[in-house]
Amino acid sequence: MKKILCIIAFVAFAFNGLAQDGKLRLGANIGFTTGGNNSDLVIGADLDYLFNAENKRFQIGAASGLFVVTDFNGIVLPLAFAGRFDATDKINLGVDAGYGIGINNANNGFYFRPIFEYKLSSNIALRASYTGIGGGGYLNAGIMFNL
Repeated sequence: MKKILCIIAFVAFAFNGLAQDGKLRLGANIGFTTGGNNSDLVIGADLDYLFNAENKRFQIGAASGLFVVTDFNGIVLPLAFAGRFDATDKINLGVDAGYGIGINNANNGFYFRPIFEYKLSSNIALRASYTGIGGGGYLNAGIMFNL
């Protein structure tokens, strides 16, 4: 039990020390599926944690979220590495790559998401993206907030 508490304390201190360098962002999106005979509505939540790389225009980190395909109640939890590039003061380009875990009526598979963001302010950005999971995909539009 003491070993577990020591490990938890070590991880908590490590995240606390890294929190000064990183940027936590939370967002929401809405979109529709691509492919197939009909399009299904997709509602999602996004979460990413990014660190500045050596060059201040690049950020790397982790991304996750939750996507719900409304017509068949398919739920996907993506776990991914994230990369962002500040193309201009207002435009960010990025990509998330990892694995999508199907929780309910959805398939597991490789997760890939190219992203385009337009900054409205230093804390708010509009996001457009394509999300590919396994053999299916979604077109999304949403908003991101810096926490």
